[in-house]
Amino acid sequence: MTHAITTLLGRAGRDAEVRMTQTGKQIVTCSLAVGGGDKTTWFSVQAWEKTGEYLKDVKKGDLVYASGSLTAREYEGKMGKRTALELNATVIRTTGKKENDVPDFTQPGQRGQQVDFDDSIPF
Repeated sequence: MTHAITTLLGRAGRDAEVRMTQTGKQIVTCSLAVGGGDKTTWFSVQAWEKTGEYLKDVKKGDLVYASGSLTAREYEGKMGKRTALELNATVIRTTGKKENDVPDFTQPGQRGQQVDFDDSIPF
């Protein structure tokens, strides 16, 4: 098992799921597709307690920015040895489904707003 701090930007593969542990702590999970076409990589994202509040309203197709500790866990599946990529998120930001949505990651849990960029900026 390996751990690394990782930042992901991708689309939710399903609606977020909220669960409670036996000790009463909230955990929110969703799958996240990063990349596209033939190079899509799937991650399982989980967020605990207060951080989970930012993830719980995510719907399938929403753009999600998540940062935290990445774990690669190997397991035996029907097709042999497999690897599950799991991100324990400490930072979550979301925006809507529309392709033209521009993420506003300055406000936790807020939906992005369309941004008009000044064409006179030289870079």
